[in-house]
Amino acid sequence: MSDVLGNILLYAPLGVAMALCGWSRPRVLIGPLLLSASIEFAQTWIPGRDASLGDVVANSLGAAAGFAVVRTSVHWLRPRGGLRVALAIAAALGALSVLATTGILFQMDLPRSTYWGQWTPDLGYLQWYRGRVLQASLGPSDLPGGGPLANSAEVRALLLARAPLSIRAVAGPRVPALGSLFSIYDDRTREIVLVGPDRDDLVLRYRTRAVVARLDHPDLRVEDALRGIAPGDRLDVVVRQGGKGYCVDVNGRSSCGVGLTVGRGWALLSYPEALPTWLRILLDDAWVGCLLIPAGFWLTGRHGALVVFVLAAGLVVVPALTGLIPTPPGEFVGAGAGVGLGVLIRRRVVAGGRKD
Repeated sequence: MSDVLGNILLYAPLGVAMALCGWSRPRVLIGPLLLSASIEFAQTWIPGRDASLGDVVANSLGAAAGFAVVRTSVHWLRPRGGLRVALAIAAALGALSVLATTGILFQMDLPRSTYWGQWTPDLGYLQWYRGRVLQASLGPSDLPGGGPLANSAEVRALLLARAPLSIRAVAGPRVPALGSLFSIYDDRTREIVLVGPDRDDLVLRYRTRAVVARLDHPDLRVEDALRGIAPGDRLDVVVRQGGKGYCVDVNGRSSCGVGLTVGRGWALLSYPEALPTWLRILLDDAWVGCLLIPAGFWLTGRHGALVVFVLAAGLVVVPALTGLIPTPPGEFVGAGAGVGLGVLIRRRVVAGGRKD
């Protein structure tokens, strides 16, 4: 699903360019289809790439959507009266719907199956962390490694209740990318929860509704939590509930407020694990701002204050209802910047129309 949405967005600018160049509908339908089909055909000879008919369909839909946006611009670019109010309300509700959907997709979705505990496993697609787990527990239940858990139903309930997860281990050498200190998979090799090192960071990952929907899924990361811990040192990790988010204790040092915000919705499309923290935060703020540009574009003087109030209230209410951590100040700033940018773009459009 994340690939489908990404391919639609990738080809939308091509459809916009075709419309601006005056291309006819048949050429817009055939051109992107042939271009995408050629690219997919070429990928059959590129190592590590696979051709996909679904990509061709998604690319063609993206170009058609971009073309339609430009061809219908006469109706939405300079709307009058009631239509402008309706568009402003629809844009605000649409943005809030995306934010609410983000919160729902980030919620846990744990299957009712047989779970397996794994201590520093060599999973193949992750780095092999060569530490040594001595003991692991979830609330009152011990979590042995290397076999099925007899109390899988209880473990599932404890995970959903966010019972404290405790891991006592001996640290291994630093890994260059994400590895697994402790994980739980089920009998269909689906990842349920994973706690592991990524260079000096400690990462928590759990199965979400986004995974079920075949979207990408971001992890929870405590930056520099493992800095200064050498191979052979004691490593005690506790993951516990802390308000709407988590508190992560590493050798007695606590980091609370660890969780996802409404601004992390961009990560559902593509989540590079190697991004620095400051860039992820910047993308969070920019994502919220981009969602609110249309609302700012159609903002009206009479109803503008109400729309802005609804948007601000939504940034407060949506996290509370969906289990996300509270919206940070930076995302409120991003929201304000998005609305302001939309207003500025509309003024330029109106000014350009008067000159014409």
